[in-house]
Amino acid sequence: PPLLLLPMYSQLPADLQAKIFSSAEPGTRKCIVSTNIAETSLTVDGIRYVVDSGYCKLKVFNPKIGMDSLLVTPISQANANQRKGRAGRTGPGFCYRLYTENQYSRELLANQVPEIQRTNLGNVVLMLKSLGIENLLEFDFMDPPPQDNIINSMYQLWVLGALDNT
Repeated sequence: PPLLLLPMYSQLPADLQAKIFSSAEPGTRKCIVSTNIAETSLTVDGIRYVVDSGYCKLKVFNPKIGMDSLLVTPISQANANQRKGRAGRTGPGFCYRLYTENQYSRELLANQVPEIQRTNLGNVVLMLKSLGIENLLEFDFMDPPPQDNIINSMYQLWVLGALDNT
């Protein structure tokens, strides 16, 4: 049968997004190739099969260059379970994982490292300072970032003139 191949990613224009949610012509199979936006953000009716590569692109702060970059990294077990759950939501479905059960249980973290623990904290520091938080190292974060990351972000903002010594 004919194959309708559709991309799905966060910046996809609305007219192309609409095609994802519309039914394919009778006798045509619809294949959606997606970023990890499909894990939790959207539900597409009729997904029968999910092919899980076991990888995703994550935003990670690179201290050597002083900025965030996208890195291809293994997903977590929680991500894998979300991906598996996309198939068969509205009918029978199956997930094909391109990694072994051993890799799933021994190599994948239970959960993804929270974004605040792996990205540039410049905006977070500025926001907390603008709210009157004096000592960021003592702030009760839900998922505390490494103190070195807070200190480095404060230093970078000080060098740029965005923070003073108060």
